[in-house]
Amino acid sequence: MKIMLRSLSFTTKMLLLILVILICTTIAFMLLTQYEVEKIVWNTVTASVHDMRKLISLYVDNEYRSLLFHKEYALNKYKQQLENVIGIVISNIDYYQSLHNNGILSEQDAKAFALKSVENFRYGNNDYFYIYDTNLVAISHPDPNINGKNMSDYQDVKGNYPLRMIKRNLLENSGGFESFWYIRLDEIKPVEKLTYNYYFKPWDWMVGTGVYIDDIDKDIESKLEEILCEFRKTFSKIRIGKNGYFFIFNTNHILLVHPTMEGIDFAEIEDPEMGMEHWMHLVEASKNPNAPYTYFWDKPGHEGDFSYKKIAYVDYFEPLDWYVVSSFYVEEMNSPARRIFHKELFIALASLFIAFIVTFFLIRHFTKPIKILTDHTRQLTENSFGMTDSTELTKLTKSSHDEMGHLAETLINMENMLQKYIIDLKLTTATNEKIRSELRIAHDIQMSMLPQTFPAFPDRNELDIYAMLEPAKEVGGDLYDFFFVDNDHLCFMVGDVSDKGVPAALFMARSKSLIRATSILLKKGQPSIPSPAEIISVVNTELYRGNEHCMFLTLLLGILNVKTGLVSLTSAGHNPPYLLKKDQIELIELPHKIPLGLRKNVRYTSEESNLSQNQSIFLYTDGITEATNEKDELFGEKKLEKTLQTLSNSSPYTILKMIMKEVHEFAGQTPQSDDITMLAIQYFGKKI
Repeated sequence: MKIMLRSLSFTTKMLLLILVILICTTIAFMLLTQYEVEKIVWNTVTASVHDMRKLISLYVDNEYRSLLFHKEYALNKYKQQLENVIGIVISNIDYYQSLHNNGILSEQDAKAFALKSVENFRYGNNDYFYIYDTNLVAISHPDPNINGKNMSDYQDVKGNYPLRMIKRNLLENSGGFESFWYIRLDEIKPVEKLTYNYYFKPWDWMVGTGVYIDDIDKDIESKLEEILCEFRKTFSKIRIGKNGYFFIFNTNHILLVHPTMEGIDFAEIEDPEMGMEHWMHLVEASKNPNAPYTYFWDKPGHEGDFSYKKIAYVDYFEPLDWYVVSSFYVEEMNSPARRIFHKELFIALASLFIAFIVTFFLIRHFTKPIKILTDHTRQLTENSFGMTDSTELTKLTKSSHDEMGHLAETLINMENMLQKYIIDLKLTTATNEKIRSELRIAHDIQMSMLPQTFPAFPDRNELDIYAMLEPAKEVGGDLYDFFFVDNDHLCFMVGDVSDKGVPAALFMARSKSLIRATSILLKKGQPSIPSPAEIISVVNTELYRGNEHCMFLTLLLGILNVKTGLVSLTSAGHNPPYLLKKDQIELIELPHKIPLGLRKNVRYTSEESNLSQNQSIFLYTDGITEATNEKDELFGEKKLEKTLQTLSNSSPYTILKMIMKEVHEFAGQTPQSDDITMLAIQYFGKKI
């Protein structure tokens, strides 16, 4: 052998040496490639499976939330429907009661006409109205077995006394929802019924109606089946490898979604290796969803041969009691590497015999720049696009003037721009999130400063009060407040700060606190109650101090004597209030003084009015009258007065809710441009 080698030329020796090196390198490369391909394929498949699991979990969660939203929406829709139809009936009864009040009908005739009109009302799925007196005698009911009878001892299938609950709720709150089990007209099976009831105080009537809500559950079941159908379509198109798949079963071990065994009881599928408890092992695996669960199963074309190793990941979605399983065959993960190995072997042998010398030099020459680019790209991703060593890329741009050099230069520029973008994005995201978080906190703090518990004074029977504030932004500058200065005098207010956002909210908080503190301080040690003008004058002086930004507050402040009904009012540039009498309204004109905080030593005056029994006073901010619609039209005072005219005999809660509803319907899709604040007080008079 040595003699033969010595007799060969130098060129031949080099060729033989290169050939040996190339063969050894090729074999090593092929073996290493097979290993790397198996590893990459495995990592890619498992990563893909995990990504699909996340997507499926998100999809299931999204569909579940959609179900909850649909159910909540349907229930709210029923409630809104009940409130609306009860409003129509109450308006009808109000009409006959007004005929009696005007002397047109006697009270007996007015009640008879009202009962007759309600008796034939129907809507929806043969839903009806009923009327009981406070003794729980049915004075209007379409069921002849109930009409005219005392139903105080009636119990539903749950053992509750629904009419007693309705009476208790109405006497406390004048209206509200109750749910109980009842039998539809012309049916025998009880179902759940949602009712809305209203206490018509003038005639001591309890007026109500209701709908059966079993259709909601049926609709939810139908939508759940639609979700499963969508999953079946989606899963039929997804494969993990060649024969791997996803499937779903529930806690009753029924296969809800499966490519071949859908609807089958999982517990009845016998596995020679796992026995009858295969589904229980999957349930146990769901406790550690990111850990692979290994078992043996058959595969298409080899049915009954349970010798094929499979890996599964099991995710449990508790709200629906679903187990989502991703299952694939291990051997199918290795088959791509084997196919690649065989092809590479054939190509390598052919290349060795045809052009091993050219291949050697060309590969060495052309793969070096690619390797540099690949290594740098991998390093860039491993460092999460952070700073990397660009020395090799810089050398490549100088030594190579072809596409590789241009690509290296482009990659360097792209890396610099990307790093700058990531830094800017992190800073922007952090700043925006901080601002949003602070605004949410500011909103919660601001709303917590306002009285929000109603009824506000459950132990006082002289009056009823209700207020609401809807800011245009996260925080706003409107305010309202009410409190007793002493046992007989209620101080109340509505105000509007000149600006919006956080500065206005801070100015609002300061103003509200000053008014409360000033009212208490002026009363302390004095036999009489300070007038609203005295309170506002002191507050104005305090707000003027240090008001470099020239912010101001329009305010309407009043004090009501709950014994006599005497109300004293002072306006600081604010919209005048309305007095709601029986079937009519009246604008309370007040001297128009400048808002608080603009000028010191302003003398404010108070005007007095008397509230008679069952009269109301309504205060508001210009967010109502200046609300606009798509045509850029204003809601205006006339529309407000028209709405108040129809609500003059209503409770404060009803007045404010209906006005807010009218404003939203008028505005439509137009964004709210100003804060909306309202306060209404109904005076009942001193009761003994």
